[in-house]
Amino acid sequence: MKKHSNLPDFSKLCAPEQNPIQDKISLLIHFFFLGSFSGFLWETLIFLVKDNTFRNRGFFYGPWLPVYGIGAVVFYCFFHHSSKKISGATHLSGRTFRSKIKYHPITIFTKTALLGTALELVIGWLLNTFFHLRYWDYSSYPYNFHGYICLFSAIGFGIAGMLWICVFSNIFRKYWFSLPPGFRRCFNSMLVLLFLADCAAALIFPNTGHGITF
Repeated sequence: MKKHSNLPDFSKLCAPEQNPIQDKISLLIHFFFLGSFSGFLWETLIFLVKDNTFRNRGFFYGPWLPVYGIGAVVFYCFFHHSSKKISGATHLSGRTFRSKIKYHPITIFTKTALLGTALELVIGWLLNTFFHLRYWDYSSYPYNFHGYICLFSAIGFGIAGMLWICVFSNIFRKYWFSLPPGFRRCFNSMLVLLFLADCAAALIFPNTGHGITF
């Protein structure tokens, strides 16, 4: 005789255990490498069109330019839609409400242009000061500052940041979390190990040459 239980199955009412911090770190690592690889493809394409020549741009040897990856992560952390608590109505209903802080695309364009330009200035100055290397030089462009930054690159950062925050980050976020957790962990771990090995090699023998350093 089968034994039936009169107790309800509460397991169906509870979502699987999750780790929001781990998921956030996983997503940011994914965005770092996605931005780094996209930047590498972008600059490689520029040289292919301009000089009909492949250039392995950047300080590293692998297919990534971390300045773009850092920008993707920083833009997402600062300007992606976030939630905040509204505590003024607590005494009325006993509940805490949440609302979305949404940025206008023009606001995102302006802020990402300023932040991206500041990031490019700091990274360019650090590379030049500590490694005596220049991986970009805007001296021939109008409205430049010591060749580190210029108006043209600032506009590029603004357009890229606006598209990233308003369109692509949400698409890639949904796609990333649609993948199995085990695959996400292994994929990120593999990329991090390869990147650390590349860091070690580049610190000893930085990637330099014609069309790479100026």
